[in-house]
Amino acid sequence: MESAGALLAKAGNNARGVVVLPPVALGRTGDDKLGMWFSRGQVTCREIPVEMLLNALDILGEPIPEGGLAALRFWGQTGERASTWMAAADPLHLETRLHSLRMLSQRPDELSGTELQQLFDHLQTTLGTDAGYAFTTRGRYGYLRGEVAIETAAMSAAPLHGLPPDEFIPSGDSAASYHRLLGEIQMALHEHVVNQRRAETGMPAINSLWLWGGGVAPPRADRPLPALYANDPLFRGYWMSCGEDVAGWDGDVTGISTDASRGFVAVMPDSAAQASAAALRDYLEKLRRMLRRGAIDSLALIFRDGLSVEISRWDILRFWRRASPLLEKTNNDD
Repeated sequence: MESAGALLAKAGNNARGVVVLPPVALGRTGDDKLGMWFSRGQVTCREIPVEMLLNALDILGEPIPEGGLAALRFWGQTGERASTWMAAADPLHLETRLHSLRMLSQRPDELSGTELQQLFDHLQTTLGTDAGYAFTTRGRYGYLRGEVAIETAAMSAAPLHGLPPDEFIPSGDSAASYHRLLGEIQMALHEHVVNQRRAETGMPAINSLWLWGGGVAPPRADRPLPALYANDPLFRGYWMSCGEDVAGWDGDVTGISTDASRGFVAVMPDSAAQASAAALRDYLEKLRRMLRRGAIDSLALIFRDGLSVEISRWDILRFWRRASPLLEKTNNDD
Protein backbone atom coordinates (compact mmCIF):
# COMPACT_ATOMS: atom_id res chain seq x y z
CA MET A 1 0.00 0.00 0.00
CA GLU A 2 1.24 3.50 -0.80
CA SER A 3 2.30 5.64 2.11
CA ALA A 4 -0.03 8.23 3.60
CA GLY A 5 2.14 10.91 2.04
CA ALA A 6 1.56 9.78 -1.56
CA LEU A 7 0.53 12.56 -3.91
CA LEU A 8 -3.12 13.11 -4.79
CA ALA A 9 -2.06 13.47 -8.40
CA LYS A 10 -2.11 9.68 -8.62
CA ALA A 11 -5.83 9.63 -7.94
CA GLY A 12 -8.21 7.86 -10.27
CA ASN A 13 -11.61 9.16 -11.34
CA ASN A 14 -13.89 6.78 -9.44
CA ALA A 15 -12.34 6.70 -6.01
CA ARG A 16 -14.72 6.84 -3.05
CA GLY A 17 -13.91 8.14 0.40
CA VAL A 18 -15.56 7.20 3.69
CA VAL A 19 -14.66 9.53 6.55
CA VAL A 20 -15.60 9.03 10.21
CA LEU A 21 -15.98 12.33 12.08
CA PRO A 22 -16.62 13.36 15.69
CA PRO A 23 -20.03 14.54 16.93
CA VAL A 24 -20.68 18.26 16.66
CA ALA A 25 -24.37 18.85 17.46
CA LEU A 26 -25.64 16.37 14.85
CA GLY A 27 -23.26 17.61 12.22
CA ARG A 28 -23.74 21.36 12.61
CA THR A 29 -20.41 23.09 12.04
CA GLY A 30 -21.38 26.75 12.32
CA ASP A 31 -20.48 27.15 8.65
CA ASP A 32 -23.40 27.89 6.31
CA LYS A 33 -21.33 27.08 3.22
CA LEU A 34 -20.58 23.58 4.47
CA GLY A 35 -24.21 23.15 5.52
CA MET A 36 -25.41 23.95 2.00
CA TRP A 37 -22.79 21.59 0.59
CA PHE A 38 -24.11 18.76 2.80
CA SER A 39 -27.69 19.51 1.73
CA ARG A 40 -26.88 18.96 -1.94
CA GLY A 41 -26.11 15.35 -1.14
CA GLN A 42 -28.14 12.75 0.78
CA VAL A 43 -28.44 13.67 4.46
CA THR A 44 -29.72 11.05 6.92
CA CYS A 45 -29.70 10.62 10.68
CA ARG A 46 -29.46 7.30 12.46
CA GLU A 47 -31.64 7.26 15.58
CA ILE A 48 -30.27 4.00 16.99
CA PRO A 49 -26.65 4.08 18.27
CA VAL A 50 -24.20 2.02 16.25
CA GLU A 51 -20.52 1.19 16.42
CA MET A 52 -18.69 3.37 13.89
CA LEU A 53 -16.77 0.43 12.40
CA LEU A 54 -20.03 -1.39 11.70
CA ASN A 55 -21.54 1.75 10.20
CA ALA A 56 -18.59 2.16 7.84
CA LEU A 57 -18.62 -1.53 6.86
CA ASP A 58 -22.33 -1.31 6.11
CA ILE A 59 -21.72 1.63 3.75
CA LEU A 60 -18.89 -0.28 2.06
CA GLY A 61 -20.93 -3.48 1.78
CA GLU A 62 -18.31 -5.43 3.72
CA PRO A 63 -19.07 -8.35 6.09
CA ILE A 64 -19.96 -7.40 9.67
CA PRO A 65 -18.03 -9.26 12.41
CA GLU A 66 -20.29 -11.64 14.30
CA GLY A 67 -18.46 -10.98 17.57
CA GLY A 68 -15.04 -10.55 19.09
CA LEU A 69 -14.80 -6.79 18.63
CA ALA A 70 -12.60 -6.47 21.73
CA ALA A 71 -10.15 -8.99 20.27
CA LEU A 72 -10.15 -7.05 17.00
CA ARG A 73 -9.35 -3.86 18.91
CA PHE A 74 -6.49 -5.66 20.69
CA TRP A 75 -5.22 -6.86 17.32
CA GLY A 76 -5.29 -3.31 16.00
CA GLN A 77 -3.39 -2.04 19.05
CA THR A 78 -0.71 -4.67 19.22
CA GLY A 79 -0.55 -6.33 15.83
CA GLU A 80 -1.14 -9.64 17.63
CA ARG A 81 -4.11 -11.95 17.14
CA ALA A 82 -5.20 -13.17 20.58
CA SER A 83 -6.34 -16.78 20.57
CA THR A 84 -8.27 -16.65 23.86
CA TRP A 85 -11.55 -15.04 24.91
CA MET A 86 -11.41 -11.40 25.88
CA ALA A 87 -13.70 -8.45 26.38
CA ALA A 88 -12.97 -4.74 26.31
CA ALA A 89 -13.15 -3.22 29.80
CA ASP A 90 -13.45 0.52 29.38
CA PRO A 91 -13.51 3.12 32.20
CA LEU A 92 -17.00 4.46 32.81
CA HIS A 93 -18.69 7.00 35.04
CA LEU A 94 -22.26 6.14 36.03
CA GLU A 95 -24.06 9.35 36.91
CA THR A 96 -27.00 8.95 39.26
CA ARG A 97 -30.07 10.96 38.33
CA LEU A 98 -33.40 11.27 40.09
CA HIS A 99 -35.00 8.24 38.45
CA SER A 100 -32.21 6.69 36.39
CA LEU A 101 -28.54 6.22 35.67
CA ARG A 102 -26.68 7.87 32.82
CA MET A 103 -23.47 6.45 31.41
CA LEU A 104 -20.65 8.86 30.63
CA SER A 105 -17.97 7.25 28.50
CA GLN A 106 -14.39 8.37 28.99
CA ARG A 107 -12.13 8.96 25.99
CA PRO A 108 -8.66 7.41 26.30
CA ASP A 109 -7.15 10.89 26.75
CA GLU A 110 -9.43 11.62 29.74
CA LEU A 111 -7.68 9.09 31.99
CA SER A 112 -3.91 8.76 32.27
CA GLY A 113 -2.20 5.47 31.61
CA THR A 114 -0.92 5.48 35.19
CA GLU A 115 -4.44 5.92 36.61
CA LEU A 116 -5.78 3.13 34.43
CA GLN A 117 -2.96 0.81 35.44
CA GLN A 118 -3.55 1.49 39.14
CA LEU A 119 -7.26 0.73 38.82
CA PHE A 120 -6.64 -2.50 36.91
CA ASP A 121 -3.87 -3.65 39.25
CA HIS A 122 -6.33 -3.21 42.11
CA LEU A 123 -9.05 -5.14 40.28
CA GLN A 124 -6.65 -7.95 39.47
CA THR A 125 -5.50 -8.18 43.08
CA THR A 126 -9.00 -8.14 44.58
CA LEU A 127 -10.99 -10.04 41.94
CA GLY A 128 -8.90 -11.52 39.17
CA THR A 129 -7.06 -14.50 40.59
CA ASP A 130 -9.88 -16.12 42.55
CA ALA A 131 -12.52 -15.54 39.87
CA GLY A 132 -10.40 -16.81 37.00
CA TYR A 133 -10.19 -13.44 35.26
CA ALA A 134 -7.26 -11.31 34.18
CA PHE A 135 -7.67 -7.52 34.20
CA THR A 136 -5.01 -6.14 31.87
CA THR A 137 -4.20 -2.88 30.13
CA ARG A 138 -2.55 -2.00 26.86
CA GLY A 139 -1.74 1.69 26.64
CA ARG A 140 -4.91 3.63 27.47
CA TYR A 141 -7.24 0.64 26.92
CA GLY A 142 -8.38 -2.04 29.36
CA TYR A 143 -9.23 -5.70 28.74
CA LEU A 144 -10.77 -8.60 30.60
CA ARG A 145 -9.53 -12.09 29.81
CA GLY A 146 -11.34 -15.13 31.13
CA GLU A 147 -11.09 -18.88 31.22
CA VAL A 148 -14.84 -19.01 30.59
CA ALA A 149 -16.70 -16.64 28.28
CA ILE A 150 -19.44 -14.45 29.70
CA GLU A 151 -22.12 -12.33 28.07
CA THR A 152 -21.08 -8.73 27.44
CA ALA A 153 -22.54 -5.59 25.87
CA ALA A 154 -22.49 -5.60 22.08
CA MET A 155 -20.99 -2.15 21.48
CA SER A 156 -18.58 0.25 23.10
CA ALA A 157 -19.67 3.01 25.47
CA ALA A 158 -18.80 5.88 23.11
CA PRO A 159 -21.95 5.64 20.93
CA LEU A 160 -24.02 5.33 24.12
CA HIS A 161 -22.64 8.38 25.91
CA GLY A 162 -25.35 10.07 27.96
CA LEU A 163 -27.84 7.18 27.68
CA PRO A 164 -29.18 4.84 30.39
CA PRO A 165 -27.08 1.66 30.38
CA ASP A 166 -29.91 -0.80 31.11
CA GLU A 167 -31.04 -0.99 27.48
CA PHE A 168 -27.61 -2.08 26.28
CA ILE A 169 -26.37 -4.58 28.86
CA PRO A 170 -26.98 -8.36 28.74
CA SER A 171 -30.16 -9.66 30.34
CA GLY A 172 -31.71 -13.02 31.19
CA ASP A 173 -30.32 -16.12 32.88
CA SER A 174 -27.21 -16.21 30.67
CA ALA A 175 -26.19 -12.75 31.94
CA ALA A 176 -25.92 -13.74 35.62
CA SER A 177 -22.13 -14.00 35.51
CA TYR A 178 -21.89 -10.59 33.85
CA HIS A 179 -24.00 -8.87 36.50
CA ARG A 180 -22.23 -10.60 39.36
CA LEU A 181 -18.79 -9.60 38.09
CA LEU A 182 -19.93 -6.04 37.33
CA GLY A 183 -21.24 -5.62 40.88
CA GLU A 184 -17.90 -6.79 42.28
CA ILE A 185 -16.01 -4.41 39.98
CA GLN A 186 -18.10 -1.45 41.12
CA MET A 187 -17.56 -2.31 44.79
CA ALA A 188 -13.80 -2.62 44.24
CA LEU A 189 -13.60 0.76 42.51
CA HIS A 190 -15.61 2.58 45.17
CA GLU A 191 -13.40 5.09 47.01
CA HIS A 192 -10.24 3.91 45.28
CA VAL A 193 -7.40 6.40 45.68
CA VAL A 194 -7.52 7.23 41.96
CA ASN A 195 -11.14 8.30 42.35
CA GLN A 196 -10.33 10.29 45.45
CA ARG A 197 -7.73 12.25 43.49
CA ARG A 198 -10.13 12.75 40.60
CA ALA A 199 -12.79 14.08 42.96
CA GLU A 200 -10.32 16.62 44.34
CA THR A 201 -9.76 18.01 40.83
CA GLY A 202 -13.42 17.94 39.80
CA MET A 203 -13.06 14.91 37.52
CA PRO A 204 -15.79 12.23 37.38
CA ALA A 205 -15.07 9.05 39.30
CA ILE A 206 -14.37 5.84 37.41
CA ASN A 207 -17.05 3.91 39.27
CA SER A 208 -17.62 1.11 36.77
CA LEU A 209 -16.24 -0.61 33.69
CA TRP A 210 -18.08 -1.10 30.42
CA LEU A 211 -17.56 -4.74 29.42
CA TRP A 212 -18.26 -5.18 25.73
CA GLY A 213 -17.30 -6.97 22.53
CA GLY A 214 -16.52 -10.27 24.21
CA GLY A 215 -15.24 -13.08 22.01
CA VAL A 216 -12.27 -14.53 20.18
CA ALA A 217 -10.54 -12.86 17.26
CA PRO A 218 -11.55 -14.28 13.88
CA PRO A 219 -8.90 -16.10 11.87
CA ARG A 220 -7.10 -13.93 9.35
CA ALA A 221 -8.90 -14.03 6.00
CA ASP A 222 -7.22 -11.98 3.28
CA ARG A 223 -9.63 -9.77 1.37
CA PRO A 224 -9.09 -6.48 -0.50
CA LEU A 225 -10.41 -3.38 1.27
CA PRO A 226 -10.16 0.38 0.68
CA ALA A 227 -6.98 1.93 2.03
CA LEU A 228 -7.32 2.76 5.73
CA TYR A 229 -6.00 5.90 7.45
CA ALA A 230 -6.79 5.63 11.15
CA ASN A 231 -5.36 5.49 14.63
CA ASP A 232 -8.56 3.89 15.91
CA PRO A 233 -7.50 0.35 16.98
CA LEU A 234 -10.87 -1.27 16.21
CA PHE A 235 -10.75 -0.14 12.58
CA ARG A 236 -7.09 -1.12 12.35
CA GLY A 237 -7.82 -4.57 13.81
CA TYR A 238 -10.53 -5.31 11.26
CA TRP A 239 -8.25 -4.28 8.39
CA MET A 240 -5.42 -6.41 9.80
CA SER A 241 -7.77 -9.40 10.09
CA CYS A 242 -8.33 -9.03 6.33
CA GLY A 243 -4.59 -9.01 5.64
CA GLU A 244 -4.48 -5.30 4.79
CA ASP A 245 -1.82 -2.77 5.72
CA VAL A 246 -2.95 0.33 7.60
CA ALA A 247 -1.66 3.87 7.90
CA GLY A 248 -2.16 6.33 10.72
CA TRP A 249 -4.02 9.59 10.15
CA ASP A 250 -3.28 12.86 11.91
CA GLY A 251 -6.15 14.67 10.19
CA ASP A 252 -4.06 16.03 7.32
CA VAL A 253 -6.36 15.47 4.36
CA THR A 254 -3.62 16.22 1.86
CA GLY A 255 -1.76 13.13 3.08
CA ILE A 256 -4.46 10.74 1.85
CA SER A 257 -3.66 8.87 -1.34
CA THR A 258 -6.78 8.13 -3.42
CA ASP A 259 -6.77 5.14 -5.72
CA ALA A 260 -9.72 4.59 -8.07
CA SER A 261 -9.47 0.84 -7.65
CA ARG A 262 -9.67 1.01 -3.84
CA GLY A 263 -10.89 4.30 -2.44
CA PHE A 264 -10.13 5.04 1.21
CA VAL A 265 -11.52 5.08 4.73
CA ALA A 266 -10.25 7.76 7.13
CA VAL A 267 -11.09 8.03 10.83
CA MET A 268 -10.60 11.50 12.26
CA PRO A 269 -8.70 11.47 15.57
CA ASP A 270 -11.08 11.84 18.51
CA SER A 271 -8.91 13.68 21.01
CA ALA A 272 -10.38 16.82 22.56
CA ALA A 273 -8.16 19.18 20.54
CA GLN A 274 -8.50 17.44 17.20
CA ALA A 275 -12.27 16.97 17.58
CA SER A 276 -12.93 20.68 18.09
CA ALA A 277 -15.47 22.44 15.88
CA ALA A 278 -12.73 24.57 14.32
CA ALA A 279 -10.62 21.53 13.41
CA LEU A 280 -13.67 19.77 12.02
CA ARG A 281 -14.55 22.73 9.78
CA ASP A 282 -10.99 22.78 8.46
CA TYR A 283 -11.02 19.05 7.65
CA LEU A 284 -14.43 19.27 5.97
CA GLU A 285 -13.38 22.20 3.83
CA LYS A 286 -10.31 20.27 2.65
CA LEU A 287 -12.47 17.24 1.84
CA ARG A 288 -14.87 19.45 -0.09
CA ARG A 289 -12.00 20.81 -2.17
CA MET A 290 -10.68 17.29 -2.76
CA LEU A 291 -14.09 16.26 -4.09
CA ARG A 292 -14.53 19.41 -6.16
CA ARG A 293 -11.25 19.07 -8.02
CA GLY A 294 -11.96 15.42 -8.83
CA ALA A 295 -9.38 13.76 -6.59
CA ILE A 296 -12.28 11.53 -5.50
CA ASP A 297 -15.66 10.96 -7.05
CA SER A 298 -17.84 10.61 -3.95
CA LEU A 299 -17.71 10.95 -0.17
CA ALA A 300 -19.59 9.38 2.71
CA LEU A 301 -19.25 11.48 5.88
CA ILE A 302 -20.23 9.64 9.07
CA PHE A 303 -20.59 11.75 12.19
CA ARG A 304 -20.42 10.00 15.55
CA ASP A 305 -23.71 11.58 16.65
CA GLY A 306 -25.69 9.72 13.98
CA LEU A 307 -25.68 12.12 11.04
CA SER A 308 -24.46 10.85 7.67
CA VAL A 309 -23.91 12.71 4.40
CA GLU A 310 -23.33 10.96 1.08
CA ILE A 311 -22.31 13.35 -1.66
CA SER A 312 -20.72 13.11 -5.10
CA ARG A 313 -18.69 15.67 -7.03
CA TRP A 314 -21.73 16.22 -9.29
CA ASP A 315 -24.06 17.09 -6.42
CA ILE A 316 -22.65 20.60 -6.37
CA LEU A 317 -24.89 21.26 -9.39
CA ARG A 318 -28.02 20.74 -7.28
CA PHE A 319 -28.10 24.40 -6.33
CA TRP A 320 -31.90 24.38 -5.92
CA ARG A 321 -31.79 22.20 -2.82
CA ARG A 322 -32.61 23.87 0.47
CA ALA A 323 -30.76 23.26 3.72
CA SER A 324 -31.65 19.87 5.19
CA PRO A 325 -33.82 20.16 8.32
CA LEU A 326 -31.59 17.52 9.94
CA LEU A 327 -28.82 20.12 10.09
CA GLU A 328 -31.02 22.34 12.24
CA LYS A 329 -31.11 19.85 15.11
CA THR A 330 -29.23 20.79 18.24
CA ASN A 331 -27.36 18.63 20.66
CA ASN A 332 -29.20 18.64 23.99
CA ASP A 333 -26.52 16.76 25.84
CA ASP A 334 -25.26 19.04 28.60
